[in-house]
Amino acid sequence: MKETNFPDNGFVIVASKHQRFYKAAVDCAESVKLFWPEAHITIFVDHEEWIKPTDYNHADHIVHWEVPNHIRAKLWSLGQTPYKGITCYLDADMTCQHEDVENIFEQLPEDLDLLFTKIRPYNAKVTKLSNTEEMTMHCGMFLYRNKPKVIELMNSWYGEYLKQNERKDSSWVNDIGDYPDDVRKWDTFTMWKLLTYSDHGVFWDESLHIRWNFINGHSYDELEDEEIVFWHYTIPSHEIYLKKKKI
Repeated sequence: MKETNFPDNGFVIVASKHQRFYKAAVDCAESVKLFWPEAHITIFVDHEEWIKPTDYNHADHIVHWEVPNHIRAKLWSLGQTPYKGITCYLDADMTCQHEDVENIFEQLPEDLDLLFTKIRPYNAKVTKLSNTEEMTMHCGMFLYRNKPKVIELMNSWYGEYLKQNERKDSSWVNDIGDYPDDVRKWDTFTMWKLLTYSDHGVFWDESLHIRWNFINGHSYDELEDEEIVFWHYTIPSHEIYLKKKKI
């Protein structure tokens, strides 16, 4: 996106493949605006026909052109952020619950370009990749700067994910080494590889407090008396795939 009137900081939410994800994205945007009406939000979606005029009450911009019809369209969208300063990426299945949301961009220290919360192994399908390697950056919500090296990393994330899952004649095209094939479907694995083994030049950490990305199943003890800002839930599969369901 190449426009000059966008603010420095804003939120990006992405929905693709299934209309239920788009409804969740709009609901997420609405929840942010309820606590912070001045927040700037852009939604990327791959189906123009899903967009309703009332959706613009909750998102400042809704982008549909060139958004790929892909389950990981978020990876393409990250490099297209319209915000010149800091972008906060939010998974569609999140809800804002606290007015402290207006302080989110202050959570990214000056010496960092990219900041995640940390995956909790007790509440994750997989983190351990080998006896010595573990992927623990949670890629469902994070902050990043609009700097050339960061945008290059985001663009590489999408390209490498496509390679990671490329098939030919029911066989994988690209080798992922000794790592289990089950991790191919996770974009977190792709980001872990890029951060661990590529010369990206991006300063990053996974120290963002759990209150900013509190996932269903996390231990409330980890909040340390802080209140949840973003609740991260899972959309029931029957709501995604039941095509006749009105949303």
